[in-house]
Amino acid sequence: MKSLSPLLATLALVTLTFGLAASGAAQAANAEIAKQLAPTGKLRVAVLMLSYFANEDGAELKGWSPELGIELARRIAVPHELVRIHNPADMIEAFRAGKVDVAFIGITKDRAAVFDFGPVVIGLRTTFLVPAASPIRSIPDVDRPGVRIVVPARSAQGEHLEKIITKAALIRVPVETPQPAVDMLIAGQADVFSHVVPMLARAQQGLPGSRILPGSYYDVPIAIGYPKGRSEAVVEFCRDSSPT
Repeated sequence: MKSLSPLLATLALVTLTFGLAASGAAQAANAEIAKQLAPTGKLRVAVLMLSYFANEDGAELKGWSPELGIELARRIAVPHELVRIHNPADMIEAFRAGKVDVAFIGITKDRAAVFDFGPVVIGLRTTFLVPAASPIRSIPDVDRPGVRIVVPARSAQGEHLEKIITKAALIRVPVETPQPAVDMLIAGQADVFSHVVPMLARAQQGLPGSRILPGSYYDVPIAIGYPKGRSEAVVEFCRDSSPT
C-alpha cells in the first residue's frame, strides 16, 4: 500500500473526486449525496484526538484529519462540525448512536462491523521502540519466545500483530497516550512497544537512549468511514475518492 505523509494526505485532496460536477443532473446527484452524508444539514466529522491525527490550537483543531473533513464538507457544499473523539472505542459508539457522519481512522474488523470504509487516504508506518539496553536490533528479532510486546488495545496494528506474531506475547494498553507502555518498559514488564512512528517518537522522549527499529512491519490503512445503509451512489462516491 502506498504511504503518504500527513501533509501529503491533505494535498491528496486535489485528486479526490469529492468535487462537485458542473451539469445540472450531476449537481442534483451531488445534492442527494450531501443529504445522505450530512442528514442534519451539516457534516459532523469525527476527529480522533491522537497527536498524529489532530491537535488543539486554542479553540481550533489543527492537523490533516480535521482538514480532510473540512474540505469534504466544503466540496459537498454543507457546513461542518468537528466532533472530538478521544479513543477508537468512542468512535464506534459515536457511529452507533448516530452522532457523527464521517471519520478518518484505521481500518479494523470491529470498526468495519459498525461503519463502512471508503478509500485509504494515508498509510501510517508501524514499527517498534526498544530500550537502550535491548539486544533487539531489527523487526524480525521481535518475534521470539519470551519477548513481550506492548501494543495499543483495539488498534489496527494490534489486529495485524495477532496475525503475524507466533512466538512473542502481546500486552494491550490504552491507545490515548504512550505513557503506560513507557512505564512498562522502564519497569522491565515489557520488552518492546509497537505503535505508529509518530507515537513512538513521542514515547522515545520519555525513554532516554531508546531506539525506534528501522523499517515498518505494517502500514496502518487510514480511510474514510461513514455509516452503513447509505445508498449505492454514496458508496461509489466514497470508493471513487482514492488518491492512489
